[in-house]
Amino acid sequence: MGKRRKGREIVLQSMYASLISGADLIDTLDDQLTRRESADDTTEFARDLAGKVKANAAELDRWLNSLVSSKWDPSRLGTLEVVILTMGLAELKYSPDVPFKVIINEACELARRYCEEKAVGFVNGVLDKAASQVYPKDPEQDAEDTT
Repeated sequence: MGKRRKGREIVLQSMYASLISGADLIDTLDDQLTRRESADDTTEFARDLAGKVKANAAELDRWLNSLVSSKWDPSRLGTLEVVILTMGLAELKYSPDVPFKVIINEACELARRYCEEKAVGFVNGVLDKAASQVYPKDPEQDAEDTT
């Protein structure tokens, strides 16, 4: 498993545990990292992602609600789906060095591993919509694509 994928998985588990227990996300993450004896690259990536999620939680929550509220009641989303989507949104908005297709694919892999089958398509659709807001299509590229 790649170091970033492992880092995302640790952040997912830490966010879930934090939401369920009410404990601080960073404290929960530190506990997870210590127990797993994670590689330095994995630890650095996980701390960076968790920090982005925590620092921007309110904005990410509003964005997620706006993305799903037109077709779905946000309160009906499962906790794991919310965690995966929040992580994906944080990466899309605050990690421009990571290609958006990689972010979406990694989120879908997490959904495939931890959620029901239908969640994968839902996660893909929501993050694809979010990516189109962060990275709008270039009209000149569209013209090139049709030639």
